Amino acid sequence: MNNRRPLCSTVHHLNQSRSHRVIWALEELSLPYEIVHYQREKTMLAPESLKRVHPLGKSPVIEDNGLILAESGAILEYLQETYDAESQLKPLDPAHKVQYRFWLHYAEGSLCRCC
Repeated sequence: MNNRRPLCSTVHHLNQSRSHRVIWALEELSLPYEIVHYQREKTMLAPESLKRVHPLGKSPVIEDNGLILAESGAILEYLQETYDAESQLKPLDPAHKVQYRFWLHYAEGSLCRCC
């Protein structure tokens, strides 16, 4: 883990997506970021313009120091490993790490099935 701070991360945010949890993590870590907003089509599909950012054409996507990363769980793990020197997001205690992983995956697999 390193303590480098980005000049500015960019969050590609699509309405009705899981990017809110990425923004929440950036806020918790006090990291600077910009948001680029996208609106879903009437069909509820993501706009084609998101495919110019990442081939999946999904959100969230972050850009950070030249890295382009999709999928909220992967982004949260990246932010924690790269910028969370004080373990604000992920506890150090093994018993609490299990709970951290449970909630990380519960949010993706069970809670947000509708997103």
